[in-house]
Amino acid sequence: METHAQDLHKAPGHGLKHYFFEFFMLFLAVFFGFLAENLRENIINQEKEKHYVESLLADLKKDTTDLAESYRAQFFLISKMTKVLGLPVEALRQPAIQDSLYQSLAPVYSEFWIFIPTNNTMTQLKNAGGFGVFNDEKIIDSINDLDFYYESYVKMNSEYYSKSYEKTVDIAEQVIKLPDATLPFYDTIVPAVASSGKVLIQYSTILLEELYTSIRFQRGQLSACVGFEKQYEEKARNLISLLQREYHIK
Repeated sequence: METHAQDLHKAPGHGLKHYFFEFFMLFLAVFFGFLAENLRENIINQEKEKHYVESLLADLKKDTTDLAESYRAQFFLISKMTKVLGLPVEALRQPAIQDSLYQSLAPVYSEFWIFIPTNNTMTQLKNAGGFGVFNDEKIIDSINDLDFYYESYVKMNSEYYSKSYEKTVDIAEQVIKLPDATLPFYDTIVPAVASSGKVLIQYSTILLEELYTSIRFQRGQLSACVGFEKQYEEKARNLISLLQREYHIK
């Protein structure tokens, strides 16, 4: 059989329309593949976003519960510091006044209290690129604002309070026989005075005045902690309301 060259150009399937059709089909395949991948990524991000929101809400609700306990313990310590400062230094030679000093100072000496938030979700958001799944800038700004406030105010002031506590302990150990064990933050537990009945190791007006000055500063730092924690709580509750409203979570 003989085939002429001009007949090759008439072979079916190789016209301009055919090439355009193949290009169009390839374009559709790539386009719909891109849409499918984009849809899959959006679904994954929405699931991650929901997980982060639910986890963050759980952390914030725990924070508000923990803050209530913090306030109770901190106000207890502040009241004990106030009682110590109400005892005149010159009256501390009297055994009864020394006993009062011991009862109020022992809890202040034995332990300090600072608020530490539950930051598991916040850490993931900051370190694992979790903020990338959020589309609402208002949500991102509110979360960052809460974290910034804790780091810049609550945590920083807690560190100042911790240092003032350490200074009080250093001075107290030079003048007073204090308990070895920590004490709970309740008035129902009465610290036992040493069997010898002696409270002061030495009566030093200079050291006692220095102790009072340190306690006074410590009380101020702890009061500031309470104030910053209350602001943090307000921001946390506002963020809870925002997340519940925007994500329709009760």
